[in-house]
Amino acid sequence: MHKLLRQGLVLQFLVLLFGALILPVQARVISDLYEVVEAVPSRGATDRASAGSRGLERIFMRVTGDAAIGSNPNLQPILQKAQHFLEGYRYTSEDNQLYLHLSFDPQAISRQVHQLGLPMWPNNRPGTLVWLAVDTLKEGRSILREEDAPELFSVLDAMAVERGVPLDFPVMDLNDQHNMPLGDLWAQSEQAAERAGLRYRPDATLMGRLLQASGRRWQADWLLLHGGRSYAFDSNGGSLEEVALRGVNQMANLLAQRYAVRPGIEDAQQGSIFVELSGVDSFADYAEASAYLQGLAQVSSANLLSVEGDRMRLALSATVGLRNLRDTLALNHKLRAHGDEDAIELNGHRAPLGSADNPLRYRWD
Repeated sequence: MHKLLRQGLVLQFLVLLFGALILPVQARVISDLYEVVEAVPSRGATDRASAGSRGLERIFMRVTGDAAIGSNPNLQPILQKAQHFLEGYRYTSEDNQLYLHLSFDPQAISRQVHQLGLPMWPNNRPGTLVWLAVDTLKEGRSILREEDAPELFSVLDAMAVERGVPLDFPVMDLNDQHNMPLGDLWAQSEQAAERAGLRYRPDATLMGRLLQASGRRWQADWLLLHGGRSYAFDSNGGSLEEVALRGVNQMANLLAQRYAVRPGIEDAQQGSIFVELSGVDSFADYAEASAYLQGLAQVSSANLLSVEGDRMRLALSATVGLRNLRDTLALNHKLRAHGDEDAIELNGHRAPLGSADNPLRYRWD
């Protein structure tokens, strides 16, 4: 009996140990993208209508990825009829403040986004690992940890919910401190980000260095690493929280620009984009892969062309260009891209990637 107990404790320890070693930060489907909470002064119909308009504007910002969508004149009449998009609402109260919880109809909003010709950012979004370093007038440079700045991380979490971007923060234990020392974080070393990210496997990494220039002036430099590319930008503000929020907001703008489906996009590839999946060993694999591709917002149809052994070939009608489609497929960690080194040569020229002769090749793991 004691031996079994000891074995059980060892097993629990190993589970905890390996769970701490690999903490994946991967793309997630945002389930509450169409839900918001608004503070209201009363339960009256007028206050509820006003809160509905404000809440609907926030929803449009999330689903389009456009932080300035509220200034679009074509949207104003829609916001005044927010009740037409409601699925339900309820009230709660906390610390003598009344809150209205609003749930909006995803399909109705999607139709309206399409009718207005707005971009549509699907709810499968890249998980981003955020590393922050700060330099204050009083204490100098240090790496920011959640336990040291709970208010800051709380407002960043709120911004993540507001924009619909999943954020995660390193645990900053000895492992992280070794892989991402302060000097490398302040220098925004891409090599250190790659090394430290092996533990978390994020879809994107955001590195920020926040500098207190004076008592009321903060500035920050940011580096977003995603999909083999880097994006540098800066932000300014009157407080640590403000400058950090602006940085995360700009990060959300960049990701939205990359993944939002834009109607009538000029570089959209004409005709079908062909995809070949290997590793489809069972009907369950086939059904799951087919459902995934057909469910993508960037794909209007997915037609099965053939199944041979463990390989299936499909023709996708995409609403985005080839590059954006590949970026989207890269968010699914069950898809492992194959190189195009074996592309068929036609008359001495390589067939275009995504064509019938040179399909996008992935393995379904």
